[in-house]
Amino acid sequence: MQIGNTTVTTVNDNLKTTVTTVGDKYKTTEALFIDLDDLVNQQFKAWYCKMFFKLGREEVMKRASLARSDAKSDKRRYFSYLLKNG
Repeated sequence: MQIGNTTVTTVNDNLKTTVTTVGDKYKTTEALFIDLDDLVNQQFKAWYCKMFFKLGREEVMKRASLARSDAKSDKRRYFSYLLKNG
């Protein structure tokens, strides 16, 4: 259920209730974009943020580490390839 900028999830008749502010997800995606400044192109920020949100922080960081270590020529291009194709 969405209430304003807050998502409320109730599971099994109030046994577990999770409240997540939608804005928090965007803040962490923005922070991740800033942390990976050496691997991302500023012109495609919307695409990168979409992929970060879709894959999650852990998976993006794994792929960033792989791109930094394995890229032979252009680590930004290789990172984009890893995000798109896994």
